[in-house]
Amino acid sequence: MAIPTQPKSRFSLKPSGALALSAALLLFTPPAFANAAASSAGEKTARKEVLDASNYVGQVKAGYLAAKEVPEVCEKLFCYCGCDMTDCHGSLLDCFTSDHGVDCHICQEEAILALKFHRKGKSISDIQKFIDKRYAKEYPFETESPTLQKYKRERLWDNGKKAASKTTGEQNSEAGAEPKLKQGRTKSESCCGSDANKK
Repeated sequence: MAIPTQPKSRFSLKPSGALALSAALLLFTPPAFANAAASSAGEKTARKEVLDASNYVGQVKAGYLAAKEVPEVCEKLFCYCGCDMTDCHGSLLDCFTSDHGVDCHICQEEAILALKFHRKGKSISDIQKFIDKRYAKEYPFETESPTLQKYKRERLWDNGKKAASKTTGEQNSEAGAEPKLKQGRTKSESCCGSDANKK
């Protein structure tokens, strides 16, 4: 039986040393307090299941473990890799209910940071604000998708300030137009190397 290995990432963003250390600590550190979802054992949700982290190694494994431990946080976060356009993802959690999170440092880092801050007792609002401020510049498209606009309207840290009513990006998405990448990026650099036309 072959030992699963982490595939080479096609995305240019490399994990920082501190984040890599956080990923390593995550693999060997028990949670400070129980998952909020586990506290309501009788509660049934329609939430998709995060894939089994034991199929992966390194930071990939840490990302899947983090998403598994705090799915209620991950589903309140936006993933800035562009998978909202390329894979129709609605939240960071969607990246880990498939193998999309395997090949994307942004997805992995956001999930690891979400767990780290959750363990420190930070609110979802604080976690959203940190992730948004740190990763918004990584969003590969010039115009915001309807998914990103919806997230901005509903996020907690800026009291749900309304995004601009109907932007060019929303009009392009509704018309079925190809999303326009930021200047200097190619399709192979959008969303972990995915084709921007993939649905």
